[in-house]
Amino acid sequence: MKIFLITDYGAQFCDKLQTRAIQAAIDDCFLAGGGRVVIPCGIFLTGSIRIRSGVQLYLESGAILKGSRDLEDYMGYLEDTLE
Repeated sequence: MKIFLITDYGAQFCDKLQTRAIQAAIDDCFLAGGGRVVIPCGIFLTGSIRIRSGVQLYLESGAILKGSRDLEDYMGYLEDTLE
């Protein structure tokens, strides 16, 4: 199984959005035919992400995928799907 670690895509555990890095890992995993996207130990803030077919989202022990409280962080995904 192919492994895609979000930190290899620039994700950092901090108070800034990590949506782009997480989505990039998911998209690369999908384009590679599937595999596992790994969220390591830490807190990762995100807006909308799209999980794709054949992609397992795996949170390691101590990993937290935290949704943003800002509605604006979710609007971009809706705009992308309407185009």
